[in-house]
Amino acid sequence: MIPPIFFTQPQSSKTILGNDRRMWVVECLRKNHGKAEIGEIVDYIANLEGNNTRRHRKSIYVSLVQTHLPKMEREGIVRVNRGTVELLDVPKEVDRYMKIKKTSVTWPLIYVTFSGIALIASLLRNSSEGVIISLLLLGVAIFHWIKASEQW
Repeated sequence: MIPPIFFTQPQSSKTILGNDRRMWVVECLRKNHGKAEIGEIVDYIANLEGNNTRRHRKSIYVSLVQTHLPKMEREGIVRVNRGTVELLDVPKEVDRYMKIKKTSVTWPLIYVTFSGIALIASLLRNSSEGVIISLLLLGVAIFHWIKASEQW
């Protein structure tokens, strides 16, 4: 069976979206006007992953050089030349996904707001069960907000 056209993505979109590090390569290159040294990209990814140890940075470097950058180069997304990576073309689907992913950080704030409103309503109605449930939801919402904030 052949899948419908609207359900398929170009291979290059799947290449980028299939791994966070490849998406971060695109983000880093965009922030650096389309060009960056591999070391700069390693620094960027290490900061996003929250681990700047020498061992982890070496792991990022090796995975970029041996896996991610060659794959992205084969798809015509980047060009690598003597340690410099240049952004060539990013599929439109990837642009849309990256924009949606960045705006999703606001959802935890919405969760916190509604949990807070539910807590106030439960306190006003003297509902101990409502207060407990609202506090649990508020705790989960705050945790989600903190985790989402750390990602960006």
